[in-house]
Amino acid sequence: MSSRQGVSARPEKPVPTDRVLAGEHLTITRTSCAAEGPFTARDLESLTGISAHRCGLVMSFLRTYGLVEQAPGRGAYQPTKAGGAVAAAWEKSERKGHQALREAWKKSWFARCAHARLAQGPALRIGLVSKLMTLAHVDEKQRRHIDVLVDLMVAVGMLLPEDGGYLRWHENPAVPAPRSPSQDQAAGTDTAEVHAPPTSEGVIPAPRPDNDNLAAPTGEDLMALLSPPVLLADFARLSREDVVALHGHIRGLAAILAKLRRPPMP
Repeated sequence: MSSRQGVSARPEKPVPTDRVLAGEHLTITRTSCAAEGPFTARDLESLTGISAHRCGLVMSFLRTYGLVEQAPGRGAYQPTKAGGAVAAAWEKSERKGHQALREAWKKSWFARCAHARLAQGPALRIGLVSKLMTLAHVDEKQRRHIDVLVDLMVAVGMLLPEDGGYLRWHENPAVPAPRSPSQDQAAGTDTAEVHAPPTSEGVIPAPRPDNDNLAAPTGEDLMALLSPPVLLADFARLSREDVVALHGHIRGLAAILAKLRRPPMP
């Protein structure tokens, strides 16, 4: 029983150490890739100012994705050809270095997971972290590993932060960002709050006069839209006015269905 718990607590996918912050992780990565020969964690400590112990903890992640490899000698490493290419790009500019690191990671399990999760548009960071935890079989005690991993993806520009705790995939610049609460309030002041008629139970309110509702979707199967389950994360993307409108529609629909279910008059 105890051995089984020990195995389940260990991430099943390569994850960065949770003892080193993302910024320090990148500093160690850049210094390791730029080495001109074999180096040790002590060498990294003298170059970065980060303790040798913490530098050594980063090596496993760098080896997994082919940036460094074991070198002759105890605790010695050396950059690979791929690591040298990352260092060369970093010498040109920090932006190019981050881009080269994204290329080195693009086939990794976490990059593919994030890309799939954000393919349709921005999503909450907490949802992405939860998905990565599930894939890596990480429990709450090891959650910080995934938080550092997401921080790394943000630091190199693989994930772009949006308002409200959302993240966007870096190759989806055309996808609109979620509306912030302040934008929703400003947009709803002159429409939903001023011009919307009062609603009462049993009456289906009219759709909001938003651009989203100007034209009904065409060629869409209603059952196909209703079949997938609605998750709590989906509701988090709705504005305040959207939630109020949805509540009115559900109450109105319930009232209409109640009338339809009544026995016929004798």
